[in-house]
Parts: sequence; structure tokens; C-alpha cells
Amino acid sequence: MADATDSGRVALVTGGARGIGRAIAQALVRQGHRVVVADRQPATWVSEAAAPDAQRLHAAVLDVTDRSAIRALRDQTLARWGPVAILVNNAAISPKQADGYSAGVLDISPSEWESVLQVNLTAALVLCQEFLPGMKALGWGRVVNMASLAGRTKSISAGASYMASKAGLIGLTRAIATEMGPFGITANCVAPGRVVTEMSMTAGVEANAKIAQQLPVRRLGQPEEVAEAVVYLSGPLAGFVNGAVIDINGGIYMP
Repeated sequence: MADATDSGRVALVTGGARGIGRAIAQALVRQGHRVVVADRQPATWVSEAAAPDAQRLHAAVLDVTDRSAIRALRDQTLARWGPVAILVNNAAISPKQADGYSAGVLDISPSEWESVLQVNLTAALVLCQEFLPGMKALGWGRVVNMASLAGRTKSISAGASYMASKAGLIGLTRAIATEMGPFGITANCVAPGRVVTEMSMTAGVEANAKIAQQLPVRRLGQPEEVAEAVVYLSGPLAGFVNGAVIDINGGIYMP
């Protein structure tokens, strides 16, 4: 078992098969960490990674709503590399209706509400419950929860279920930060705005161009720009940053 105090720590990134999650995992690997990339879809890019990154990557198919699967991954990771010291809760869903738009408040079905909260909020709690004890044993840990502009203010495109889940995630993060701080563990959020990913591009070029024109920087964000904030919050120099939300939105929201 590798020692967590060596040149790289063990990180787990959920929703890492593509988009922002993939960029985060790649950035953490470049920092020398060993990264478990978990997603319900196979992270095929991991097997294509070049050396030496390939030696520090492991892809795992994971349903974040399955607690037994989370426990199994925890145990497998412990046996492979040691305890997880960096947990990035990035997996999320944002359901759309047949017309491509999010359901309004009056149209949200019970199944949508429950599934969004289960994936976007409850799963983050469960993952923390399973991995925080290992961090406490290390006396060091970093939890980075992927919130959203939609959890900070009025959303441009996300629906109420998604907004509620991301606002709740910010509250959960502050609770973790308060309770775990004495053990050398910090918990923070990154709240991206509109970022160029496969998911956001489904809205179409014209729709995204209109959104970009509403931003002071007049462009959408890149996954790598979000990943760099996660790298900082995961590092040793962010030990006094706890319970914070880093907004990465091009200036559309300035608290």
C-alpha cells in the first residue's frame, strides 16, 4: 500500500468520463496524484493515456446512487493505492424535457425531483460518509464539491430540481467544512457557469452564442479553467480555505 505522504496523494473524481470531470482528473494526475476516475459510463480515455500518466490512473464504472458499489470501490482503492485523500464530487444530472428545456416548477415530476437530488446531492453525502473516515485517519483531506452557477443565483438554463440540488450541495459543503476542519480536512465548492462540454453543446451553437454575449468576458468557459480551481483547493496551500465557493462564470454573477 502506498503511503499517502509521498509525492502524490490518492484522489477520486466522480463523473470523470468526460467534460469537466475528465479535465479535473487529468489536472490532478499532472500534479502527481493517483486518480480513480469513476463514472457510470466507461472512462475510455483512461486506457488511452500516455505514460507516465497511465500508471497513475484507474477507471471504475460506478453508480453513485449505489452505496454498496461505493463501499466496494473504497475497499478496492484502499488495497490498490491506499486511502483516498482527495474527493471530488462532480457527478450530476440535469434532466431535460422532449423540447430540450428544463421542466418548470409546476411540471417537475416526483421521479425527476428524486433522481436529481439522489445523484446531485445525496450521493455526495454518501461518498463523504464512506471516504471521510479514511481522511480522518490520515489527518489530512480535501473535499471539493462541484456546485453550479445554478445553485448561486437565477439559472440561465437549468431547472428548479437542478438548482435546488446545487444550492443544497453548498449547504452540505459548509456543514462538512465545519465538522471536519479540526481533523485537517477542508471542504469547498467550485461553482461553474456555462462551460464548453458535450452536455452544454447539445443546446446548439446559436443558443450558446447568445449565452456567451450575456457574459462580461463574452465567451464560455473551458473545462481546464474549472479544473485548475479544483487543483488549487486540493493542494497543500489551500489549507486555510474552508467552506468557500469559488465562482467561475465569466463575471455573470458577482456576489
